Amino acid sequence: MPGSCCCSIRKVGSYYLVRSMMDFSMRYCKKFRTLAFLGCLLMLAIASSAWAAPGKLEIKTAELVAVEGAYLLNANLELNFSPEVEEAINKGVPLNFLMEFQVVSPRQYWFDDEIVSVSQSVGLSYHALSRQYLINSANHQKTFATLEEAKEEFSRLRDWVVLGKSLLKKGENYQAALRIRLDQSRLPKPLQVDALSSEAWNLVSQRYRWTPSFAL
Repeated sequence: MPGSCCCSIRKVGSYYLVRSMMDFSMRYCKKFRTLAFLGCLLMLAIASSAWAAPGKLEIKTAELVAVEGAYLLNANLELNFSPEVEEAINKGVPLNFLMEFQVVSPRQYWFDDEIVSVSQSVGLSYHALSRQYLINSANHQKTFATLEEAKEEFSRLRDWVVLGKSLLKKGENYQAALRIRLDQSRLPKPLQVDALSSEAWNLVSQRYRWTPSFAL
């Protein structure tokens, strides 16, 4: 009987040992599944955040350069697209940007006197057959192998004739302003509604103002 009792104890002990190991394994698996699920949610949140990240269009510098009879506008920009906009470009959606320039003579007690207000459209697109990116402005077209190269070209605005010297008067004070924005009205119709409420498509620069020095 003592032998039988010892045998019973060993069986009971073995049972509890196995049960304990099974409980530990189940708890570990549940924690692992929970952590894996949370990890997946985090990755989805990061991916969604990156996909919905807004683009950026900012004017860094701008100046007027005198030539014979006129002034040319040069400006340096910063342009970044969201993944959503980049995908649209690579699928053949053309982007048209409106560049708006103005010179006024400030008035203290009345509306500013507008000296000149001009605009031009600059297009950025992808041509699938040639696998090239295109920049179109003022009847000129340039091609680029990559989107980065096209963005770099877009970011260097050069030699835009914006102002005739004959419009300026000696002794007057003048203020110049430049603004650049994506012309959403020229997007494909299905995209226009989405673009109105999407930060990704809200590509509008600040109104960059400065006081130019005119040698008259």
